[in-house]
Amino acid sequence: MSTRRYLLDRRRRPAVVLGLLALVGIVAFGVYAVVDGPPPTVEAVVVFKAETTDAQKEAVRAACPTVGGAVQEPRDDNDLASTRAYPLRYNLTAASSSDRAKIFECVNAQAGVTGITMETAGQ
Repeated sequence: MSTRRYLLDRRRRPAVVLGLLALVGIVAFGVYAVVDGPPPTVEAVVVFKAETTDAQKEAVRAACPTVGGAVQEPRDDNDLASTRAYPLRYNLTAASSSDRAKIFECVNAQAGVTGITMETAGQ
C-alpha cells in the first residue's frame, strides 16, 4: 500500500489530522523561538585556584571591571560554598567579541586565576 493511500484512508483520518496539527504547532513554536523569543543569557564565571585568597579574588574584581557589553555582575549576598568558590561573574549577553577578549585577557593575567568558564542559558 502506498504512503499516500495509507494516510488518506478514512480509518486513519483522526490520527493524521492530529499529527499534522502537532507538526504545525512544533514548527510555529520553533519559528517564534528563533525570531521573537528571548535571547540566550551568556555568563562567564572566573575559576580561581584552590589556594587563592579572598584578597586576590577582590583584586581581580577591581582590576577587571565592566568592559563595553561585558558587565561584571554584583557580588552575591549569600554564604553558599559555590558563591565563595566562584565570586566573580560577567554577563556577556550583549558583549562583542572584542569586549569578551578584553575581559578574558585581563582576568587571565591576574594572580590566582585558573581560567574562565562560559555558560549559555535559555537555548
